Amino acid sequence: MTYRIYLRSPDQRVTDKTVTESKAAALAAFGELVGRTDLDGRKLLAVLNQDGRKIAHHNFQAQPGDADYWLDRFGEIPWPAV
Repeated sequence: MTYRIYLRSPDQRVTDKTVTESKAAALAAFGELVGRTDLDGRKLLAVLNQDGRKIAHHNFQAQPGDADYWLDRFGEIPWPAV
């Protein structure tokens, strides 16, 4: 399995990309992006994909309680069955 973690802008530009085979490394990279308070309120997504499928997208314009707000909810990430 290949995990891809990155920031995506509304024009589909990708930055800060991490590619790994490790679930633990993927979670750490996603957590690092989601934890960036300098991005709060911006039109960006932190993306966590496995083999091209969405696992979680954190919307930096979302608020706590929204479906696409993942800060402090990493235990709820719906990891696909292996």
